[in-house]
Amino acid sequence: MRYFNRNSRDYNFAEKFEAGLVLSGADAKALRVSGAQFNGAKVEIINGVPTVFNLTVTPYKFAQNKESDKTTERKLLLTKKEIAKLQSLRHQKYMLIPISIFTKGRWFKMEVGVGRKMKKYEKREKIRARENME
Repeated sequence: MRYFNRNSRDYNFAEKFEAGLVLSGADAKALRVSGAQFNGAKVEIINGVPTVFNLTVTPYKFAQNKESDKTTERKLLLTKKEIAKLQSLRHQKYMLIPISIFTKGRWFKMEVGVGRKMKKYEKREKIRARENME
């Protein structure tokens, strides 16, 4: 099971990281059942803690806590070295973009890319190169 961020195609990634995703029980069940929407999702590092914003998980309909917010901030689990590397790349005008959410065993993981947004002409060149290969 893997959910992709379709907007991540518009970025050139310098590096990719695999991070654990902190979820409540109801969020985990909802993610397994209905998936996630990445509309406007981004990753920021606040006080040394990587956090995902605007990741929408549809609420689980059988959950006890019905008033849970579906776009709450969710923490990412990374090592100190990875967080330091993300912060240094972030200062070089790179953006932190969630690429996909997937399961590894019973754990939810998120692939986070560090990159820059492509210009329109770069997108066209990429499409032309792909079409010429076929």
